Amino acid sequence: MYTVFTSPGSGGFAAEAMLEAGSAKWQREIVDTSKDQHKSANYLAMNPAAQVPALKLPDGTVMTESAAICLYLGDAHPETGLAPDISSPARPHYLRWMVYLPAVVYEADLRYFYCERYTADPAGAAGVKACAATQMSKAFAILDKRLDEAKWLAGDTISAADIYMTMLASWHPDAAAMKKTCKNVARVWDAVAGLDYVKKTNEIHELW
Repeated sequence: MYTVFTSPGSGGFAAEAMLEAGSAKWQREIVDTSKDQHKSANYLAMNPAAQVPALKLPDGTVMTESAAICLYLGDAHPETGLAPDISSPARPHYLRWMVYLPAVVYEADLRYFYCERYTADPAGAAGVKACAATQMSKAFAILDKRLDEAKWLAGDTISAADIYMTMLASWHPDAAAMKKTCKNVARVWDAVAGLDYVKKTNEIHELW
């Protein structure tokens, strides 16, 4: 059985949605970050970065980093249909966006909401935040352009990349305005949000 250590509203959303989509047995363990449970000795032993999510595999191995967890689950559980096969022409697109999303969009999101962590000068926090907002706008414009060319980020079929993008889009500081500007991103967000396994996941996370 898998165990997902997660917190409502966190990056655990995408991994949990993938587990809901599959047939594997799994359980959710809430880590209350408001009570600093992610900084407890037991949790730090699993994830020294003190971040959620973490995924304990059936053999006891622990994985961290939400995108890596999604990549693993997609390949380990092909019944979900959320990871193109290695021989599929969609695979390169899938891997591209599964790296782009955490490296560019997620990182900009963190700089926006936790700008004070990214400068040694408190006076510089506002500039960090402003730059992050600009980067987010550029990133979603790139994603929107890709979705002009294809129904989903990887191509003709939904993948974990679309779920991951939807999670990040929901964290946008002005998601409503972004959806109006990036209509293709909004289209995918609405499609992903309508999936039964995503709806079930969102009952816990309440991202929208």
